[in-house]
Parts: sequence; C-alpha cells; structure tokens
Amino acid sequence: MEEKFDFSQPGDAPLDIALAELCRRVEALAQGSRTGVCIASPDHAKLERAVFPSLPATFQATLTDLPMGPPYIGCCTAAMDGKEVITSHDLTHESRFSEAFIATCLEHGIKSLQSRPVYGRDQQPIGTFVMGYGEPSEDQRFAAPYMEFAADAVAALLQEELDKTEK
Repeated sequence: MEEKFDFSQPGDAPLDIALAELCRRVEALAQGSRTGVCIASPDHAKLERAVFPSLPATFQATLTDLPMGPPYIGCCTAAMDGKEVITSHDLTHESRFSEAFIATCLEHGIKSLQSRPVYGRDQQPIGTFVMGYGEPSEDQRFAAPYMEFAADAVAALLQEELDKTEK
C-alpha cells in the first residue's frame, strides 16, 4: 500500500504534525541529515517554537522564545532577522552564535547546519527550514533543491496557519 501525504492540504492534521512529516521526508532524501522548522512569533519579535522530529524535545525546548535581533543566539534568528541563508560548516569553530546554542547543537549531535528563511505572503520571514549534520559539512551537502522545496512547503503551511488565525 502506497503511503500518501498531501503537504499543500494538511486537512485535519495539526500544523506541527504536517511540519514533522515534511521534515522526515526531506531527511529520507538527504541521507544523514536532521531537519526542522523554527517558527517566528506573529510580531516577528522572537522565535516562538521549533519542530525537529528527529531530535529530542530538549533540543526544541532550547529554541523557544528566543529574541530575534542581534546578538544572535542561533542561526534561525539570524536567518529570519537578516533575511538570508545562514550556514555553519563546523559548529566547533563557530563564533556568530551563543555558546549555549552551539553547546546544545553539539550535545544533540549537530555539528554543521544551514538555516533558510521562509517567507509569508507579505514577504516577511515567518520561520526557517533547517538542515543539520552530525559532522562538519561543505555547502554541497546542504542539498539546495531539497532546502528550497522544503522552505517553500514550510512557507505554504505556515501561511495557511496564519490565514486561519487571522479570520
């Protein structure tokens, strides 16, 4: 029996379930990766919550209620606030983010990562799609087609959720 999941119409599935399923699918394509989504607060002042289905809840908990502006605690806030893709090839040599963020990543087996902002209808960042690996990685490891696809899919899911809450 073929498993089907419609990312554009999550229907009755809660947003986090749809995001987690998307992440798992990307991980299946990008072997060895761990992916997730960080979601901005409605006022864009903070990173509200995160969904990383292949990592323990302790990782997600550290990415809750983080302020958006500099100095940046981690790559997701930097990506959303700066509206640019942020890549760290080796977190053991990273100086742009807080020591606590880097330690959390390393404790959870993430040694390199890329965070790509996702944009809502108003072209403002509403979240990020993140891909990480358990070893230092070069740019080509962060498969651009998968990152772009996932960021677009996350944007559609988050915008749909925003539209529901604005009604």
